[in-house]
Amino acid sequence: MAYQLSTFRRFPSAFAIVAASALAFTGLIASTSPAYAQAKGSDYRCTGLADQARTAADDMQGSKQSSAKRFVSTGNKLCEAGNERAAAKQYRAALKIAGIAETESDSQMAAR
Repeated sequence: MAYQLSTFRRFPSAFAIVAASALAFTGLIASTSPAYAQAKGSDYRCTGLADQARTAADDMQGSKQSSAKRFVSTGNKLCEAGNERAAAKQYRAALKIAGIAETESDSQMAAR
């Protein structure tokens, strides 16, 4: 029984060490989150690909133009919501309607 009392006495200090470590880790994560959010805002899918799709939709004529512009508009809303992957699908659908191939670049490959 004496052994159990001894272990119980060490529990508060062990708990305090674990709690302090968790608090320090949470602070570290919170301090780096804003930098990550800013870097994410310059994603190729919401900048370069969006510009390509917008230009292609503007150059089209007729009913295909309105359909392509709808895809671009939906993509813009998805980018604002932070869903770059779904936005890229919308932009690529607009490019497909326009019959234009997506321009390949290093930044695009990095975004995939």
